[in-house]
Amino acid sequence: MHPSSASRRRFVRLAGAAALAAAAASAAWAQAPAWPDRPIKLLVGFPAGGASDLMARLVAERLGSALGQPVVVENRPGAAGTLAASLAAKSAGDGYTLLLASPTAITLAPTTMAGKLAYDPARDLMPVTMVNRYPLILVANPQLGVKTFPEFLARARTQPGKINFGSFGANTSGGLATEMVKVMGKVDVLHVPFNGGAPATQALLGGTVDLGFDTVVTALNNVKAGKLVPLAVSGAKRTSLAPDLPTVGETLPGFEADSWTGLMAPAGTPPAIVARIQAEIAKFLATSDARERFAGMGAEGVGSRPDEFAAYLREETQRYAKLVREANLKLE
Repeated sequence: MHPSSASRRRFVRLAGAAALAAAAASAAWAQAPAWPDRPIKLLVGFPAGGASDLMARLVAERLGSALGQPVVVENRPGAAGTLAASLAAKSAGDGYTLLLASPTAITLAPTTMAGKLAYDPARDLMPVTMVNRYPLILVANPQLGVKTFPEFLARARTQPGKINFGSFGANTSGGLATEMVKVMGKVDVLHVPFNGGAPATQALLGGTVDLGFDTVVTALNNVKAGKLVPLAVSGAKRTSLAPDLPTVGETLPGFEADSWTGLMAPAGTPPAIVARIQAEIAKFLATSDARERFAGMGAEGVGSRPDEFAAYLREETQRYAKLVREANLKLE
């Protein structure tokens, strides 16, 4: 038999086998359920009514509309947000569980709760995208009788241990900001941590605590209503929503304590699903509606890629660890 004839027959056999394999793979793919084919759960580590909850419900609404399946917000408050993060870390990486993450459970907890976490954020959770960033506002109950941050410092220094400083959790960004004020401002105030932003705000409004850091999302309405007095913002620069309000850093140079929210998924979630979620969130954040909605909350939309978000989380984790170590903060 001529060699060329044998080669042609071998090629035909191989081509036929490849075609059968491709057909079988296509059939298997066609039979596999499309994602998502059922509701998606979005875990939030703080109670309903707080900033994280408001952010989560906006994200859930828009993501659910884009994916064609409901995204159901599940509030699981506890342990400064680490309970929800732990549940997400233990969930299946199938694209049906997401976490609305914040600094508390992801970049602060590895230092402030070292040895107590049931998960490793860098190992057990996958960054999807940073949704937004926003500063905190230091607000006071009017009964305290101070109208500026320097006035507060002066009062605290003459009345050591007499002023109560509330926060939405000892191991949260607000709690850390409180401890930073104590250390950098050289004041003795009583830090009273609560389990989330909503109860902390209620205590502040009711006069149980004298002042505290709150998110722009929830503080501005109370400020506009005259129920709370704004003293300063925590970020490196002033916020456009209150441009006349100075930063804490203008009095205490080097002070910076922004907050953020982002989406994370359990480790092992298929990269294609992670990419789809990130793309839908980025698409939403690019709209004028999203910019207006988040600006109204005092936040700036981000929509970063998974690798960009991962790099940011590594840097912030290291920065907070250095701060806590050098300032000898005890956030038990």
